[in-house]
Amino acid sequence: MKKNFLIDSSGYVLKLLQKILDTNIEIQGLHNIPKDNPRIFVANHFTRMEALVVPYWLYHKTNKKVGVIADDSIFISFFGDLLKKIGALSKSHPHRDNIIMGDILQGKKDWLIFPEGLMVKGKRIIKEEDEHYSVKIDGVTKKVFTGAAYFGLNSQLLREDYLHDKISDKERFAKKYFLNNITDINKNETMMVPINISYSPIRTGNNFLVDIAKKLIDNLNDVLLEELEIEGNIILNSKIIIQILEPVSLKNITENIHILHDCDTGHNHNNHNKHHKHHNHTDIINKYRRVLTNDFMKKIYENTTIRFDHIFALVLYFTTIDIISKEHFKRLIYIVSKEIKDSKLFYDSDIDTDIIELISYEKFEPFEDVMSVAIKDGIIIEADDHYIINKDNLLEGYTHHTIRLKNILKVVLNEVLIIDDIVNLVQSYSSLSEQNINFILSKKLMDEEMDEYKTDREAFSDDEDLKHIDIGKPYFFDKTDSKTVVVAIHGFSSAPTEVHELATYLHDKNISVYAPRLKGHGTTPLDLQNVSWKQWYDSLSRAIIIASLKYENVYVAGFSAGGLLALLSSQKQCPQLKGIVCINAALKLKDLRVKA
Repeated sequence: MKKNFLIDSSGYVLKLLQKILDTNIEIQGLHNIPKDNPRIFVANHFTRMEALVVPYWLYHKTNKKVGVIADDSIFISFFGDLLKKIGALSKSHPHRDNIIMGDILQGKKDWLIFPEGLMVKGKRIIKEEDEHYSVKIDGVTKKVFTGAAYFGLNSQLLREDYLHDKISDKERFAKKYFLNNITDINKNETMMVPINISYSPIRTGNNFLVDIAKKLIDNLNDVLLEELEIEGNIILNSKIIIQILEPVSLKNITENIHILHDCDTGHNHNNHNKHHKHHNHTDIINKYRRVLTNDFMKKIYENTTIRFDHIFALVLYFTTIDIISKEHFKRLIYIVSKEIKDSKLFYDSDIDTDIIELISYEKFEPFEDVMSVAIKDGIIIEADDHYIINKDNLLEGYTHHTIRLKNILKVVLNEVLIIDDIVNLVQSYSSLSEQNINFILSKKLMDEEMDEYKTDREAFSDDEDLKHIDIGKPYFFDKTDSKTVVVAIHGFSSAPTEVHELATYLHDKNISVYAPRLKGHGTTPLDLQNVSWKQWYDSLSRAIIIASLKYENVYVAGFSAGGLLALLSSQKQCPQLKGIVCINAALKLKDLRVKA
């Protein structure tokens, strides 16, 4: 190791790391952190930097230090000083457990524990028949550790002993748990606070942290290089999502135990020996530690933030065909994404923002990004307007230290296969025919358009300028025997009624007409003040999708601003889109005010 250079560079690297993290962290559920209770945070474990990042941000949000148990090897590196500052302990510290117990009893410092025991790089989690969770690494299955539950239960049992005056040798007790005085014990119950940590997206590829490490460290091994590549890309290119979940109370368990114990031994609050030695808690802890662990791990695993990559991988996994049309594949992903939005599942913004672009015959960046990964890893082959799926490559597990580099989509897939709700959702849609999916999609999009109009109207229900409901209402003039439709787009500050005369004329000529409403129009002028042209274009995109699902020939005719939107839609790679008609579209604006 090039020690001098390493020491000189450590401050710069840590400052750079902090600067980057300041922009890439998203913390949700802060209201779930109990304010005055001693707290044990429990989280899933995927990267080494979680031992730094999560305590740092929890301290930043709660103003209380958060200790963490870290591998001895990390303390040797320049991260060791930072770990010590946040209150971390090495695994081999001789007084580790008693120090942690003392902190929890006093509530002076919180603790973060990773029950999985080590980084689960492949995210292979198994729910056993007895409802307990195990991690599977390189073919070996091990149950999730119950140490966090031990600290939680034991600290609360000891707290109950103190509150019921059942600790006989108070001085010895205080010394054992590093308390200045036994009265320092916090009277509030210990709370277990589950945390789900996820990343959006997870990608491979060389990065500057790998380059720096190669300059700083001689003979880098493959494991460290793998971690630097993955974690470096997360720091530089990903969003770290910390989801703080509803806390688990321990008081109901421990308080009832004390009451039952007093009844069984003939003691009560009036006649028992106040200096009775505190209970041997081993049997009690062993009875409840596995159940408690299962309780908070279930919360952690089932509350993963669902990302676009998850849905992509699940649809690949559950599709029943090896060759799938490109549009059908995208539509499946879109429908599942919309269903997730309507569910109680946590989801990332990448399945919400601009997702209409996924099915609107244009490029949708999250899809293009993950598709490039699938193609690179040999999971998908493009063939004209179809995808050929190699499911064997998707399921290739590799090893604990190589899977993230060689098959990141399998890692992504493993992360959500444990969530029954989303698995059942994707399975149900993946089993449907392309025709059924198209029918469902068409109905969803039309319902969405009508719901959007109703919502916009309700937002301005007290506005005296609110127009009659029929003015802004989208409409369809359908000819059952027609294979051609015109999507007629109204102009700025107008409404679908503006194109009614044109629609009637075309309908009389045996041509179907669809007149959608551009977002913000047909209600009240105030509705337009916070609406962008992009939202108008999305309204048109939705209309073109609906039309293309039903007709062989689609034409877009737009008036004024609607004409400009029609021109913009010519970039769509939609086979059914045959032509554009612009009526009074402004190609140049000469008024100086528009340049201001």
